[in-house]
Amino acid sequence: MRTSTLLLALLTLGLLAGCGRKAETASADGRLKIRFQTDWFPQPEHGGYYQALAKGYYAEEGLDVEIVKGGPNAQVMTAVATGRAQLGMTNGDDVIVAIGRGVPLKMVAAEMQRDAQGILFHAAHPLRELRDLDGKTIMAGAGSIWLQMAQKKLGIHFNLQPLVGDLARFMSDPKFIQQCFVTNEPFFVRQRGVDAGALLIAQPGAYEPYRVMFTSDAFLIEHPEVVRKFVRASLRGWIDYLTGDPAPANALIKQARPDLSDEFFAYSIKAMKDYQLVLGDPARGEKMGQLTAARLETQLKLLGELGFLERPLTVKDVATFELLPPEAR
Repeated sequence: MRTSTLLLALLTLGLLAGCGRKAETASADGRLKIRFQTDWFPQPEHGGYYQALAKGYYAEEGLDVEIVKGGPNAQVMTAVATGRAQLGMTNGDDVIVAIGRGVPLKMVAAEMQRDAQGILFHAAHPLRELRDLDGKTIMAGAGSIWLQMAQKKLGIHFNLQPLVGDLARFMSDPKFIQQCFVTNEPFFVRQRGVDAGALLIAQPGAYEPYRVMFTSDAFLIEHPEVVRKFVRASLRGWIDYLTGDPAPANALIKQARPDLSDEFFAYSIKAMKDYQLVLGDPARGEKMGQLTAARLETQLKLLGELGFLERPLTVKDVATFELLPPEAR
């Protein structure tokens, strides 16, 4: 189960800062080699990148992309800030907080219009909104920004248990509630015979962070066209993965994760569509890859009010919109 690795990443950043940035090299056919660091093990939530790789969209842009798998200690921001990877993806709020602490990063596109984190509950004891957590016990990541938002902004009071990476407690206790990804854990508990539901934490007007693609300030300054090409090919891959045949990407992911079933891929893809995570909500004017100044300003304000920012930040400090294709602006 994924939790924020921000603190570990920032601690590691100081140790690795002297390593310098890895020089860019070209492959035998002249394509520029790019390392793209993901936040977790290969899975459908990374499907657009694997689709772009499998169908040659990166190659068409002159890029030789290596998708570097993550995990519990992925340290995505550290890898990008120190040049061990040229681009990465993770929760947008974590990137903003890191920038506030002096880590030289910039968001360049949205992978998801809203984060896939959710709350897993038994159908017999449903949650319809975050306020339904009041007075209950939840297992969640103690450093999660959404917890602070729920407690300080919404006035919700609950008991917190440390998040562990298994579903044993949930399976055995019909009143148990825990943090999850709506694209993941609900499938596995239902597969084991438990009738469960999931509430998406991201809510319009309250807390709605992006999941983002980002790069280092140095790489962005030196190679803006490379970043533009990567973004363009990645968005093309995502649209194709979710609206076309996902088989090419799934085949690549299965090479690294043979434990994932076809049923899981189908569930996760459907969840991304049902929750409008990636392609966005047309009724709200959302588009694949889109970042907006208004939403980022709202996030900056919230993070500042909750005490997560060590210095004031503007939208220009955390993101650039110039490298998005016209249809995503």
